[in-house]
Amino acid sequence: MKKFLLILALATISVQFAFASDVSSYFDQGGIYTGSSFPVDVAKNVERNVPNFENLKCGEATTNNILGLVETGDRGVQAAARNGGITKIHYVDTKINKVYIPLGFIPIYVKQTKTLVYGE
Repeated sequence: MKKFLLILALATISVQFAFASDVSSYFDQGGIYTGSSFPVDVAKNVERNVPNFENLKCGEATTNNILGLVETGDRGVQAAARNGGITKIHYVDTKINKVYIPLGFIPIYVKQTKTLVYGE
């Protein structure tokens, strides 16, 4: 029985470590907390000559992931442009917020990923 509980504890710690490191996302490196933003290259036809950055609109699309099991939302570039009323995209950013707290056999893991589209 002790051997079974030890194996179960090691397996749980391994799964929690996999959630904390989140190997599926290169820029999401925080083990316990992540709050990072980084640029995304969309396509070759994206307008690069922007006359004034202050006058750009911003559209946002979000997904939420709970416990690493369920992810809901639409964080596509098209959804973000639609939400911001943007027809001409200048550039795109991605923002990740993640909190991970291992509490024994019950880890708390919440991750929010946003696509931010800037344009006219």
